[in-house]
Amino acid sequence: MKYVIGLLIAFSPVIASAQAIYDANGAYKGYQQTSPSGVTTTYTPQGQSVGSSQVDNGQTNYYSPAGAYQGTATATPAPAMPNTTINTPRQAPQAPVMKGW
Repeated sequence: MKYVIGLLIAFSPVIASAQAIYDANGAYKGYQQTSPSGVTTTYTPQGQSVGSSQVDNGQTNYYSPAGAYQGTATATPAPAMPNTTINTPRQAPQAPVMKGW
């Protein structure tokens, strides 16, 4: 039974995506690879890990190459618009008022 589970794990398709990183001049700077669990690890051109990150409920957690927690970045929502009346109805024209009569 242990061997069957091992074979299933060994031959199950593992999907990981990678993306090359280039600087503004087009020089190769390394690559990022995202695991199926959503962890994105950044590597140098020599293959050394620079660190990793994972997004969880809109919050990005950063980790060192050794896996130590480094910090968090949270996306801030767009500022709310103040309450304003839209399409305010116009007032009906008023009759002129003559003073002194």
